[in-house]
Amino acid sequence: MTGNLYVDAVVPLGQWRLSAGPRLTAQSAAAVSPYFSITPAQSVSSGISGLAPLPVYNATGGFYSYGAGGQIEYFFSRQWSTHAVVEYERLTGSAADSPLVTMRGSPNQLTFGVGATYTFAMHPLW
Repeated sequence: MTGNLYVDAVVPLGQWRLSAGPRLTAQSAAAVSPYFSITPAQSVSSGISGLAPLPVYNATGGFYSYGAGGQIEYFFSRQWSTHAVVEYERLTGSAADSPLVTMRGSPNQLTFGVGATYTFAMHPLW
């Protein structure tokens, strides 16, 4: 289970729309564990490539990350738009404490994205 809290300010500027705000994510152990836990078998195999093996680790749930994000959108028409997104998140709790993060990664995460959207209307059957 994952819970996200995003609180964005949205500012329309003609054909443009800007939005940005803080982010907070909480996740259950079932959501965090597959990505941040390390089983005994994974620990052994993690040392094969010449790197120090990662210790066995059991990630638990709780607050997963906090950060901020923003998006800029441009509307070509009522149907077509394009957007760019940037988000920063800081891993916390057991995800940040995982050897995958402390030994081989970083608790600081950046995400960039671009996309296009086509909007269409559907009429109800009744």
